[in-house]
Amino acid sequence: MMRSSFWQLLALLHLLLAGLSASAEELVVGGTGSSQPIIQLLFDEFRKQAPGVTLRQLSPPIGSGGALKALAAGRIDLGVIGRPLQPGESPGVGEHFLLADTAFVLASRDGKPADGFTLEQLTQIYEGHLRSWDDGSPIRLILRPSFESDTLVLRGMSPTMDKAVVAAALRPGMVTGDNDFHTLKLIAGTPGSLGPTTLGMLKTTDTRVSVIPINGVTPSLANLMNGSYPWCKALTVVLPRQPGALAARFAAFLRSPTAARILQAHDYLAGVQ
Repeated sequence: MMRSSFWQLLALLHLLLAGLSASAEELVVGGTGSSQPIIQLLFDEFRKQAPGVTLRQLSPPIGSGGALKALAAGRIDLGVIGRPLQPGESPGVGEHFLLADTAFVLASRDGKPADGFTLEQLTQIYEGHLRSWDDGSPIRLILRPSFESDTLVLRGMSPTMDKAVVAAALRPGMVTGDNDFHTLKLIAGTPGSLGPTTLGMLKTTDTRVSVIPINGVTPSLANLMNGSYPWCKALTVVLPRQPGALAARFAAFLRSPTAARILQAHDYLAGVQ
């Protein structure tokens, strides 16, 4: 009798656990790697009002273009891309909005030019004409693939930078970061490195590198807000045409004052103030 009661109790426990597991909701997010740390921080806060939900971010990052394809194929519930939507992309997705801007920066493990670089000097670096830091040590340039948002921001800095970045990709022996995390690892681990990242990613990953002033202006949230530092990377949230309830709730949270405070504390300027 006691043995029968034990097995009945055990079976009931298994049913309860299975029910809890089945009721747990998971949000699957994919996109640019630089968004992953801040999305995790935002989701941790969101869970306080939605206990039991979980977050799964695709790893390695699938990038902005990959996120749009995965969203259309139903592989993810919500995408975060590192740029605004391009012409022709909007009809294929549902609601989308700017989550935040963060300063786009060039950073180095140990290179510290006294006054930073001018755009003209950056052009010379990408063309291969300026190859040394102030102390004579070599500048080791780290690139991103031509289709990545970081490369597009670099090319958009000026007409001469546009040509120089294209030329840099054709130079033999150049080092290229596969995604935002790999690029940041290369910047932090390569002597004399110079490569692209964002203030937001540096803050959320607690990475200690030197951020390079450009045209005499130091990248900062304050300088991004006052317009003196114009180069930024946008994070855009993209939903499918028919989003699930959890994705819709999280998207609404991302536009809340609470989310804006978290974003600003990590060097992001929220799209909705």
